[in-house]
Amino acid sequence: MIILSYFEPETGAWQQISYEQLPAQLPADAKLWINLNDATAEEQLQVLRRFAIVPTLAEDFSRQRHPPKLESQTDFTLLIMRGYADADFSEYTGSAQVNLLYSKQVLISRVHCHNPQLLAQLTPQINGNSQITVADWIKQLILSVSASYLEKLISFEDEQSELEDAMLHRGNDEQMALIMRYRSVLRKINRNLAYQKDIFSEAVYEEQNPLLRHFSSTELRDFYEKFERLHSMTDLYYDQLSDLVEGYLSTTSHQINERMKVLTIVSTIFIPLTFIAGIYGMNFIYMPELQMPNGYFTVLIAMALGGVAGLIWFKIRGWW
Repeated sequence: MIILSYFEPETGAWQQISYEQLPAQLPADAKLWINLNDATAEEQLQVLRRFAIVPTLAEDFSRQRHPPKLESQTDFTLLIMRGYADADFSEYTGSAQVNLLYSKQVLISRVHCHNPQLLAQLTPQINGNSQITVADWIKQLILSVSASYLEKLISFEDEQSELEDAMLHRGNDEQMALIMRYRSVLRKINRNLAYQKDIFSEAVYEEQNPLLRHFSSTELRDFYEKFERLHSMTDLYYDQLSDLVEGYLSTTSHQINERMKVLTIVSTIFIPLTFIAGIYGMNFIYMPELQMPNGYFTVLIAMALGGVAGLIWFKIRGWW
């Protein structure tokens, strides 16, 4: 199903019209938003052909999964963005894919998002305002995409602080598994943010960038700074989680080393004693020491002295 919102300059009002009612030639002051969220593949192709979208842009626009991208033809610009659709960073079920094709008068949008609340935020707001432009819609969508990450990252800061305190005092494997899930999600969204940051970074420094057709350099710099901040925050949180993992592994390794030290000392003490007991446990007929009246007590005293001497030696060397 194709949903069209059309601003009629003569009446100065927005109208919901069918695709068949769309004028063959748009008036100079007309504005049009075509929502293809629920459109079939045939309907999408029909709209794209109607506005003479080149095949490469049409193919990228029609894909449900595509990295963030900026590309343009003579009249239309393709902007693909990705928002964060999950409630937190404990799992990653997929991004909110925002595919936009727009010109000065026309916006063609297709949003793939399983989060109804975010989907509403990624829907251009008309509100009967005759002064709103396509550039205003695009700006609203860009800010909504950045906000979908920012609110989660701000909430995650407190959660990570609590997790860090828990790991330092009573870390366990469950918390370790949670940290690994967080790291996996942050790595995925960091890649999306890096693509989007690069889109606006190039727009800031390129004089012929397609975004300059609709936005001022000040607005583009603001977009870039938002995504650069988000990218830096995900880098920071990922590094902090990596530090927690390394700290937990180091602590666990130290604890294991301490236990192994105790076991090694015990083994070192008792191996010679076991050796002596093994010798006199052999069933040979001729063993001169077996005939000694005080042989049993002599061997026990020698074994005790050997064990004590070993402990004293380890203490002098600072091994325990």
